[in-house]
Amino acid sequence: MVLSALSFLAGIIILQQLPVLPDPLWFIVGIILLPVCYLIRWFRVLAWVLAGLLWAWLHAWMLYQHSLPAEIEGQDFQVVGEVLSLPEKVSHRTRFLFRVQQANPVGGITWKKPGLIRLSWYGRHATLKPGQRWQLTVRLKRPNGFRNPAGFDYEGWLFQQGINASGYVRKHPGNKLIGQSWNLQTIRYAVYHLLHESLQGLDNRGLIMALALGIRTDISLPQWDVLQRTGTSHLIAISGLHIGLVAGLCFFLGRSLWRLAPSLCLWLPAPKAAAIMAMAGALLYAFLAGLAIPTQRALAMVTVVMYSILTDRTGKPSQTLSLALFCVLLIAPASVLSPGFWLSFSAVAVLLYAMTGRYGVFKGWRHWGRAQWIVSIGLLPLTLFIFQKASLVAPLANLIAIPWVSLLVVPLVLLGTLMLFVFKSGGEILLQWADFLLSPLQMLMHWLSDYSYSQWVQAAPSVPVMLLAGVAILLLLAPSGLPVKRIGILFLLPLFLLRADTIPSAGLRFTVLDVGQGLAVVVETQHHVLVYDVGPKFSDRFDTGSSVVMPYLRQQGHKQVDTMVISHGDNDHRGGFESVNKQISIKQLYTGAPEKLKKYNPIACEQSIQWQWDGVTFSFLHPDKPGYYKKNDRSCVLRIDAPGGSILLTGDIHKRSERRLLSDQHDALAADILVAPHHGSKTSSHAAFIKAVAAKHVIFTSGYRNHFKHPNKLVLQRYISTGSQLYDSARHGAIQFMITRQQGVSLPLTYRQHLSRHWSRD
Repeated sequence: MVLSALSFLAGIIILQQLPVLPDPLWFIVGIILLPVCYLIRWFRVLAWVLAGLLWAWLHAWMLYQHSLPAEIEGQDFQVVGEVLSLPEKVSHRTRFLFRVQQANPVGGITWKKPGLIRLSWYGRHATLKPGQRWQLTVRLKRPNGFRNPAGFDYEGWLFQQGINASGYVRKHPGNKLIGQSWNLQTIRYAVYHLLHESLQGLDNRGLIMALALGIRTDISLPQWDVLQRTGTSHLIAISGLHIGLVAGLCFFLGRSLWRLAPSLCLWLPAPKAAAIMAMAGALLYAFLAGLAIPTQRALAMVTVVMYSILTDRTGKPSQTLSLALFCVLLIAPASVLSPGFWLSFSAVAVLLYAMTGRYGVFKGWRHWGRAQWIVSIGLLPLTLFIFQKASLVAPLANLIAIPWVSLLVVPLVLLGTLMLFVFKSGGEILLQWADFLLSPLQMLMHWLSDYSYSQWVQAAPSVPVMLLAGVAILLLLAPSGLPVKRIGILFLLPLFLLRADTIPSAGLRFTVLDVGQGLAVVVETQHHVLVYDVGPKFSDRFDTGSSVVMPYLRQQGHKQVDTMVISHGDNDHRGGFESVNKQISIKQLYTGAPEKLKKYNPIACEQSIQWQWDGVTFSFLHPDKPGYYKKNDRSCVLRIDAPGGSILLTGDIHKRSERRLLSDQHDALAADILVAPHHGSKTSSHAAFIKAVAAKHVIFTSGYRNHFKHPNKLVLQRYISTGSQLYDSARHGAIQFMITRQQGVSLPLTYRQHLSRHWSRD
């Protein structure tokens, strides 16, 4: 069973690594080969691998049947459908899932099989409710997200959620409410509003809302930071821990009550009755949480365990876990794309390996403390591989927080939420008690997170290092009598000692990150790092500083930024600064808009400023008169010279500044790599400037289907006429060059192509 489950998982992983979905003909071939391989004993493992691959292919193929036709992208068209999710209010917009049932043709193009879309409705004040049927005029685009060496794969997340397109509602007189129906989310919406009203004024209302309904939008940013630094963010995710807790409480309570009636026990044994109650309780809580994918995973695991009790087939824990793995993969094969999938199954597997079949009994807090130590050690390599950071205080924090939240807070939250419908005052009192219990826990977590070494940050380990770490975990958690147990420490050392790829002296790595319509660049020399702009800020909860720049810096193992340059004050260049500044030390800050960052004591960019790192020279060419220029023309123009090649970063300068550079700095403009001024706008990149730079490689940083239509077609033609190779972050994702004394300027690595998967936008 274990080998079969792992083989089935391997097949799904193989499919999810492919850049394109195989032709349906291969699916037919696979169906033919599958029984043949299964009947041959030595090929049975291969049969399970093939089964996993075919199942994942079928799941993806069915989803792609609902894909938005490319010809409809960016055009207004009318749809009719149903609101599926709880509307999420973010700043001045409302975001929700919408199941399209009918789509009108656009220019002769028909969306024959419309599917699930994610919509934003800007400035709407009327209440959207799950279950409502609307006729809406929308503008959509295919799944699109940033493509970088590190960070969140939004396109993969949309694929995992079964979302076929995203977009927004257009202002149109034809937008109208058609009707109202009932579904699961309608019930959650009623609970949400009653709960939201009852929690007004409570300090921990966001945490309580997350524990009750799985809605985390009300959790403040400082609370999120504390949860992440202490490794306790899993406590507010309704998944394995809380579903298992509810199932366990229902099981033991149900068994005790059932035994009170002996006649019932003759009809159905108490353990089996308790198993049914446990599944019912877990199912109810999962429905309350909206049946999100982590909740489905936890529900499947609980169901497998309880089913084994009902059928009197209690087997080895490893077989039960393998059966749960099968169920999860059958329900949602795309779960393998989620970090939560790997962390949850790995945590259970590590506990089973380290705590079953051993001599000696650990009781009470000693048993609980050992479990925390085992999970922390066992998941450390995987955590560093996925997040490039791990909480050092997590074992202590979880030792206290898990029983506190699970045994005290969650029962009060759930009982209080249910009581709101029958005895509102009583329910509110229970919720206030839950808030009261969370307050001292929050104080303790704050204290732990403020510890300077609460979090370990390092470069992402390589696959060979991860394999060595896996061997180390097996040895360290093996029974104490194993002679080579302590050797595991040696296998674990490379995880902490091996650094990211080193850069040779006088060389550099130049990475233009994909931040959509904006700019973020990282320049790394042998011992230093410079960040030029940090991309836009989209809301109080999301900016590219935290979601793109910081994941890349962590992946490369950087613990400080030696110099940061914020070219000018526009949001698409400056927006992510505060997030980066909170998470990493910045030694020196230059900017073309010092008044925007005055509390950070920046230095104004000026033509005379120059420095050298590891044989690489950095020079500001503009502005020549700080404070003289306005808006985009205040951008810091930075030239980088290495023995193997040169780079010119221009920010958003316009033709006026280009003419000034041609007049005063003509001989300093020639460069191998140019980041085109102002994203390729028609207000920049005039012919004389392009000729003077004569770049071999020109990079445009623009958003997919951006409203400004950058880069401008005439500007593109000017660069093409000079023989430059052109790259666009909307088309190529992050773009990375290596420059060395021996090899010169390398061919670029474009991450949209390098990391291409079958769900990726072309």
